[in-house]
Amino acid sequence: MTAAVLYRWKLKPRREAEFETAWAEGTRRIHQACGSYGAVLHRDENGLYWSYAAWPDEAVRKACFAEHDWFSQDCFKTMQACIAERFDEITLTVTHDELKARTPSCDVPVLTTNRLLLRRIHQDDALALLPALQDPGTMKYWSRAPVENLAEARDYLAGSTRSATVRCWAMTRPAAPDDALGWVVLIDRKPGVAEIGYIIRPDAQRRGHVSEAVARVLDHGFDALGLRRIYADTDPDNAGSIAVLTKLGFTLEGRLRDQWETHLGVRDSLIFGLLNSEWATTRAH
Repeated sequence: MTAAVLYRWKLKPRREAEFETAWAEGTRRIHQACGSYGAVLHRDENGLYWSYAAWPDEAVRKACFAEHDWFSQDCFKTMQACIAERFDEITLTVTHDELKARTPSCDVPVLTTNRLLLRRIHQDDALALLPALQDPGTMKYWSRAPVENLAEARDYLAGSTRSATVRCWAMTRPAAPDDALGWVVLIDRKPGVAEIGYIIRPDAQRRGHVSEAVARVLDHGFDALGLRRIYADTDPDNAGSIAVLTKLGFTLEGRLRDQWETHLGVRDSLIFGLLNSEWATTRAH
């Protein structure tokens, strides 16, 4: 059942603007990382600040604060420095909600292979994935240029962490489930059809991890999700990606000329497709 929390603070003199900026940034980070429903900030006639934060349920809220050291981050430190007096939190159970409807995020179950554990990606994976996202070679044929810093990497991952149309698995080893080697993403495009994508850190390349992880996600897409078709969109010069798709039985279906404008300039795109029945045959061999 949807949960909510009321917070109340009295600020130090002339710290209002600083506090509001830090509150907005902290709320954004929590929403992106944990799938909260967001929050609103109010100021009453006596100058006290009130915040109302909503969550899918109380378990999600507790897990968010148990799994993240929020108060070590700069924006939360700034908030604390602005507060003169803090009042007790009030936890609520929502019985009626007439606010704007919210779409729940996709289910991303844990998947396993002989060597890998695939689990939902988190914004905190940005640190482990930074070597991939900053590497010019890895990002050469990606849809954007390499990121410049950790904050940019966290923001980039935000769209994949909680979405109604995107399922994104961090690729890890069972012995080190917090160390993301890369990811595999499955994006709903229309009923029965999804697009697949993948990336891996330079230090984990050429070990067959991508093919192994993508194959497991294909199993999930065709079996558990009942998809009839999964396709991939790749640059014509991306030999590594083309090799993975060919190995897994994808068929080159066509070339879209001048399809994308990226950091490399205007690029063609190759579309590779795989049908449910074709994957069944590939697996059998």
